[in-house]
Amino acid sequence: MIILSLAMIVADVRYSAFAQVRPYLTLLVAPIQVVVNTPQKSLNWAADHLGSREGLVSENQSLQSEILLLRSQQQRFESLKAENMRLRELLDASQRVDEKIVMAEVIGFDQNAYSHRLMIDKGFSSGAYVGQPVLDATGVLGQVVETSAYSSRVLLIADASHFVPVQLSRTGLRSILKGTGDLKRLELMSVPRTADIKKGDVLTTSGLDKRFPSGYPVGVVRSVSYTQGKAYADIAVVPLAQLTRSRHVMLIDKPKAVTE
Repeated sequence: MIILSLAMIVADVRYSAFAQVRPYLTLLVAPIQVVVNTPQKSLNWAADHLGSREGLVSENQSLQSEILLLRSQQQRFESLKAENMRLRELLDASQRVDEKIVMAEVIGFDQNAYSHRLMIDKGFSSGAYVGQPVLDATGVLGQVVETSAYSSRVLLIADASHFVPVQLSRTGLRSILKGTGDLKRLELMSVPRTADIKKGDVLTTSGLDKRFPSGYPVGVVRSVSYTQGKAYADIAVVPLAQLTRSRHVMLIDKPKAVTE
């Protein structure tokens, strides 16, 4: 068999004995070549496919990481934008305050069923004192009740033990605004049923306690109701100050005495 094969090769090389039948022989050999090459091609295709899939997975993970990073940066940007707006509002509010002010930052929040207080980063070394009024950009926040060298505690107006003299901007009616322990609800005390007061009326400090200067916004009347047999109206007030959201506040230094 081997000798026959060698003889055929020599005859084809020297005498082109198979030149005419070679094309037909190619047709016979082609399927064999396809069968032989198919496994290698399949392996190459699989390797390329897996490689491209791994590349896509890796690229997808990279893109997901970039998206998360961009979202985080966007959230930070929105936070900085909101803080910048609050600082602008506080700056505008400080320009409307007649008294000398000290700016402070909230560094802690103490809230429980019995007390609502903030911790700020200004103490008696910065001029803070017990009883000092505290405002934010939108209204009266509370008053200082405890000081140390570099920090102070502020009792919020929503605390059940807090009272502030107020007056109705529209009519000049005077009363006392009391905290209820609810950060979204204050109560106006001892208002006669016949008093001219309605939902949406704005309450400001009256200055009668000589602690809070007069004219600073405190709250807005949310509802007015009457209980049969009760001499006074039930008046719910929403505080204007952002009691739990203010980060920067103003301490009113030595409010002016009120003369009547």
